[in-house]
Amino acid sequence: MDSKLGKNKELGLYIHIPFCHTKCTYCDFNTYSGLENLIDDFSESIYKEINFWGIREFYKVDTIFIGGGTPSYVDTEIIKNILNKISDNFLLSKNPEITLEINPEDVSEKKALEWKEIGINRCSLGVQSLVNSELKILNRRHDSEKAIEAINILSKIFNNISVDLIYGLPLQTKDSYIETLKKIISQNINHISCYSLQVEKGTVLDQQVNTNKINVANDDLSAEMYKVTQKILLENDFENYEISNWSKENKLSQHNLKYWTMKPYIGIGPGSHSYIDNKRFSIIKSPKKYVDFFKKPITNISSIREKILYLRENNFLDVYEKQLKENEILEFLMLNLRLRDGININNFKKRFDLDFEDLYLSKLDYFIKENIIFKKEDSYILSEKGKLFANEVANNFVK
Repeated sequence: MDSKLGKNKELGLYIHIPFCHTKCTYCDFNTYSGLENLIDDFSESIYKEINFWGIREFYKVDTIFIGGGTPSYVDTEIIKNILNKISDNFLLSKNPEITLEINPEDVSEKKALEWKEIGINRCSLGVQSLVNSELKILNRRHDSEKAIEAINILSKIFNNISVDLIYGLPLQTKDSYIETLKKIISQNINHISCYSLQVEKGTVLDQQVNTNKINVANDDLSAEMYKVTQKILLENDFENYEISNWSKENKLSQHNLKYWTMKPYIGIGPGSHSYIDNKRFSIIKSPKKYVDFFKKPITNISSIREKILYLRENNFLDVYEKQLKENEILEFLMLNLRLRDGININNFKKRFDLDFEDLYLSKLDYFIKENIIFKKEDSYILSEKGKLFANEVANNFVK
C-alpha cells in the first residue's frame, strides 16, 4: 500500500440503484419498478455524481456497497463502470470490501462469474423466506428452489455471502421460520441478517394490514422468533455482533459497521444518505429529477464542505442537518447498544468529552438491576432481555 494512503481516514461509499423488476409489499425504500426507460440516463448520471464526489486526499475508500433497489437487475456493464469510476476518482485501500445486493432470481453462473471478474467480493442475497406461500404474499420474484440454487451458484464463486431473512411475516409460523433458518444454515453461509418485519406507512403491506386483508405476527410472537434466531445461530457458531446480524469466520459486514460506529460514508444515487464532516444529508429521491440535475454542467469543487454547500444551493439535497451534540449522543447510544461490544465509556468520553457513568448513573443502576444491561470491563452491553427493546433503552437515557 502507498505510504501516503495510510494517512487518510477510511471512507465508505454507498451506491444506490433504485430499479426493481417488481416492488415487494413491505418495501418503503426509494425503489421503483417500471422505470427501465431511465436506466441508461441514470447510469450516466451516477457516473457524473461519482466524478463530482471524487476526492483523492484525506480519505481512502475501504468499503463499497452497491444496493437498491435491485442492482443485480441491471446490466453488469453498469456495475463495472461504476467500480471503474470509483477507482478513477477515489483512493482505494488495498483490499476494499465490495458488496453487491442480489435478488436470487437474477443469479446465474454466467452473471456470478461476471460480478466476480469486475471486483465484487461480497454478495448480499435477499432471500427473506424459504416458504413459497410467504414469498408470494410479499410479491417476491423468486421461490425457495431458486433461492437455494442461487446460494449454491454463489458459494462456488464467492467466499463471503450474506443472506437476509425476515421474521414476523404474514402466514409465517414459528415452525416455518425455524425451517427457513435451519435450511439457510445448512448451506454453509457465513453471514445472516434477520430482521423483524416492519409495517411501514404507505406501503402495500400497510394497506393490506389496515383493511384486514392479512395479519402479521404480534410483538410476542416476533420476540419469540428473535429468541429462537439467537439460540439456533449461536448453536451453529454464528456470532451476534449486531442485534440483527450474525457472522462466522469473521465475515462481519465492514460497510454496515461504518453506519453502526458512525464512521464517514458518502451515499451516491437518488435518495442515498451520507454522513461526513459531521453532517448528515440525503440526495433528492426522484430518479427523473436526479437524471435532470446531471444533464446540466456541474462545477468542479475540491473540498467536501464546498461540495455539500454546492448541492444545497442547487436544491439537490432532500435532507440536510448539522449534527447537534444532543442528537449525536442519542444516535451514538442507539447504534452502540445494538453492537456486541456495547457502549465503551472511553469512546464516549473521547467523542463527547463527557463522562458516561456520571451522566447516566441512576439509569445505569436501574438497567443493571432489571437485567437489561450489564457491565463488562469498560463497556455497557445489552443483555439478551435488553436486546428485545434496544431503541427504547437508548431513548430512556436521554429523556
